[in-house]
Amino acid sequence: MSRSAVLALAFIAPALAQQNARDYWDRVYTAPKPIFVEHPTDLLAGAIQGRAPGKALDIGMGQGRNSVFLASKGWDVTGIDPSDAGVRIAREQAEKAGAKIRALVAREEDFPLGDSQWDLIVLTYVRRIAPGDGEKFWRALRPSGIFVYENNNAGPRNEILREFLRFRIVRFEDVDARSDWHPDKLQRVERLVAQKAPAQKDGA
Repeated sequence: MSRSAVLALAFIAPALAQQNARDYWDRVYTAPKPIFVEHPTDLLAGAIQGRAPGKALDIGMGQGRNSVFLASKGWDVTGIDPSDAGVRIAREQAEKAGAKIRALVAREEDFPLGDSQWDLIVLTYVRRIAPGDGEKFWRALRPSGIFVYENNNAGPRNEILREFLRFRIVRFEDVDARSDWHPDKLQRVERLVAQKAPAQKDGA
């Protein structure tokens, strides 16, 4: 294979992978029978109890079940997802609920998290925690902000805790349970609520 062909393949392959991923999620979100529960994640509902609404980011928002819930509770919500169909449905759901969300078609890796931008970051049933995530989300959260994570694609036991050593671990569990995705079967689920340290007072 010529060098130009190799370079062309290197350029085309990621684009094809992205398109395939979008097509897959479009099919998931428009299927007549959903493979996921359509109510908000229970972990998230519990995590925001007693917290004043602020600025929230829902990564991989899908049809907007968590984004619309947060907006209905007074949060200023931005939701991102690579699926056009998912984002379209999320906007429709928000309108039906009388809630206002900012719903964007975007991949996580292309979306700038910023520094001290969010009071809440939600990552549920999108991907596993990866090296560097703890630091990335620490920077993006405002003081006292929380990170809420849940996934049934679990890795080695307790591995994700190493990423969040700087945080206060509000809740962590690694259990066999019925999850939000494929709820018809028992599977291993990881759940994490981690809080960034509050701002230090002068003289502290």
